[in-house]
Amino acid sequence: MDGQSGRHEIRLTDLSPSGCFVDTPMTFPAGTRLTIFAMLGDSEVALPGRVVPVAAGSGFGFAIDFPALEESARQRLEAYIKERSA
Repeated sequence: MDGQSGRHEIRLTDLSPSGCFVDTPMTFPAGTRLTIFAMLGDSEVALPGRVVPVAAGSGFGFAIDFPALEESARQRLEAYIKERSA
């Protein structure tokens, strides 16, 4: 993940073409823009997004919305999710 605080390894959960949850003790204010570089299979895909509020009790981490994925990134992400759910 690249953002205001540099590059860090993180764990993504609930990954979808519209966003994901980042399972980490790091926090960012809602609206923070950042880019996640996700390893999807054997290739890294840039997923730019913004931090969105999550319900209390969601555990450590924050949610990210992907409002403007490039078409190639969206296609790769959708293919990865489909592969993993098969």
